[in-house]
Amino acid sequence: MARPTPEIAGHSRASSLFLIILLIGSTLLAVPGVAGASQCYYPYVPRPLESSQQIREQLEADGLWHPNRTVGETPPPNPQVGDTWLWYIWDLSGYPTATLKPCTVRGMGPNSYIVVDDEEWNVSINQTDVDRILLYFEEQSLGQFPDLGIWELDTTHFGDPPNPLDGLPRIFLLYYRFDIASDGFFWVFDQFPDGTQPFASNEADVVYLATDSSGGGPSTDYMLGVAAHEFQHMIHYNYDTNEDTWVEEGLSELAMWLFGHPDAISGFNSNPDNSLTAWNAQWADYIKTYLWTLYAYEQYGGQPTIWDLVHTAANGMAGYLTALTGQGYTVTMEDVFGDWSVANFLDDTSVQSGQFGYEGDDLPPFVPFRTHSSYPDAGTGSAQNWATDYIRLTGFVGAPTLGFDGANDRDFRVSVMAIDPSLPTQVEWVPLDTANNGQIEFSAASGYAEVIVSVANVFPSTSASYSYTVGDAASSALPWEDGFESGDTAAWSATVP
Repeated sequence: MARPTPEIAGHSRASSLFLIILLIGSTLLAVPGVAGASQCYYPYVPRPLESSQQIREQLEADGLWHPNRTVGETPPPNPQVGDTWLWYIWDLSGYPTATLKPCTVRGMGPNSYIVVDDEEWNVSINQTDVDRILLYFEEQSLGQFPDLGIWELDTTHFGDPPNPLDGLPRIFLLYYRFDIASDGFFWVFDQFPDGTQPFASNEADVVYLATDSSGGGPSTDYMLGVAAHEFQHMIHYNYDTNEDTWVEEGLSELAMWLFGHPDAISGFNSNPDNSLTAWNAQWADYIKTYLWTLYAYEQYGGQPTIWDLVHTAANGMAGYLTALTGQGYTVTMEDVFGDWSVANFLDDTSVQSGQFGYEGDDLPPFVPFRTHSSYPDAGTGSAQNWATDYIRLTGFVGAPTLGFDGANDRDFRVSVMAIDPSLPTQVEWVPLDTANNGQIEFSAASGYAEVIVSVANVFPSTSASYSYTVGDAASSALPWEDGFESGDTAAWSATVP
């Protein structure tokens, strides 16, 4: 079957079977460790709304499901080091377009081929780079599993790559100079015969990696982490082609952590009122999904739970609930999220049963959106769905008090954390009624330096507003204090019925 004309991404077959949507490409753009790297450019890569199985069944019905193996253009039956053939190289600065260019196999391991654009050989990538890429893809890693390479880490945690067309036991890592500021991506249309989809296909299991990343050269620790990230996307497509983006990106971020070079935590900690389930392709979105996935991995069963998450048909929070309950955990995702909100601020596994911290990474401080230092006082706020506000209380006398009134038709998890450099951290939950009203006298916090109030909106779909009052023993802000007993209603909290 003839290939599309070079320089043109489309093909002649009608695309009535497809509704193309632009999804964020699997990219990691920021320079590691640079907090200001959140302003990045992310490529949008198209993918079909139909599942891989639906597309294949239609192609089989049309007699089009077969590898082309056009001589000199698609992978040969048994590629070897030194073999060259034409590959589609994607330009993503605008509407995706592809150019056929000669690329050569420069390295081969038990599970991988390293392929390089001929124009970049000994320019931006050389044999030393290739040898180091092979070492870490096949044999070693930098983190908790030093004797496992990226291939084994990803396949044992997430599953096997698709391998629907080329029939080869190895995947391809294709390196070329990107025309955008990006690091890598997985191109779904490579999973289908070329000429049958709206975009061209290299008819192989391949991830594309930049030779000119701002994060470093092709064999740097960062770019090896990117290879692990992109490989997870390939594997995930084999089991769940319509997973929520935030879940899939979080799993790819976990792949980087498994390798031992996760992304530097920044952005999200300075603005935690950022919906976990909303994907806006900002640096903070990668970080929030990374922390959530690492937390689930550490707190709820590790590899078996992550494996189940990838392999379940349920998506988003429903997929997480399926995976956790399948491993025997009796939880709600609302309660898990509430614990996660506390863990992000405290990062201390010595508190209670260890659910309020991380073992595998050290978090920077999270930023409260408001601080109170004189009492009584009050405020209002609004948190996005599946997001958190933190409120700091300092300078209180005796036991601080809180009255909370959340929007009646939403759902909250509200906690108070007592923190002091010389005292053990205390965490308590604010009991809320069905109208999201509640109050607490935090007697355990008496004598502590500060209290943090965590307001987590666990309503699944929309933001939620709330109001609150804060006081202490001296201000008698709540109605069960002196004001209530004396009949001085001016001291009553408007949030308490």
